[in-house]
Amino acid sequence: MIGLITGSGFYDLPDVVDRQRVRIRTEFGDVDLTKGRLGDIPVGFLARHGSDHSIPPHAINYRANVAALKKAGAEAVLATAVSGAIDPSLPPGQFVAISDFIDFTTGRPHTFFDGSDGTVTHTDMSEPYSKKLRSLILEAAAAEGIDVVDGGIYCCTNGPRFETAAEIAMMSRAGGTLVGMTGYPEVALANELGMAYASIGVVSNPAAGLGLERLSADDLFAVVENCTEPLHRLISSVVAGWTAS
Repeated sequence: MIGLITGSGFYDLPDVVDRQRVRIRTEFGDVDLTKGRLGDIPVGFLARHGSDHSIPPHAINYRANVAALKKAGAEAVLATAVSGAIDPSLPPGQFVAISDFIDFTTGRPHTFFDGSDGTVTHTDMSEPYSKKLRSLILEAAAAEGIDVVDGGIYCCTNGPRFETAAEIAMMSRAGGTLVGMTGYPEVALANELGMAYASIGVVSNPAAGLGLERLSADDLFAVVENCTEPLHRLISSVVAGWTAS
């Protein structure tokens, strides 16, 4: 099984068939998961913000989501990350195979290894995004005729407010490519559980100070809507490639 996690604007994967809605119980909370198939491949699918976008980024139960996918049998996670572009060369609608992250969040439960069991565990993060999955994203994109940028550094902020122009300038100096509110701690948690993880960044807007005078959620969702069809094709192709590899 491969786990699929989608973000803002992507609340369903219509190509998933033989659907079964199940509730997975974890020590961090219960998660409603849609199990089914993409082609012949078993998948477990969830929308981070809920099907009605009712959960803000700072309130998402990241540990429960990742633990539920692991408990359901997922060996890998393919995610989407709607993002602002810190790199001005990335236009709205551009896909990016994210290759690294910088964490600017605060206060989020961000690890399974909190020391409560009396042990100390450190997880390597030198390559948090699976090289194998990232290669499959690029191969699938080439086969489907979809433009995907190879590599980008995702900066994660708490939200739900957007970032200031000064914050974006600081992230740019730090090497950031994209900015979003949900990619961390999801990526780290998947690595802690030994699950291959990759994320497709979907550029929705120039980051603060680089384009629009003001950012609104409506502007972002309008761009995302135009990306739905190619993103669904890309996800299906990556899932098929993962199983064949």
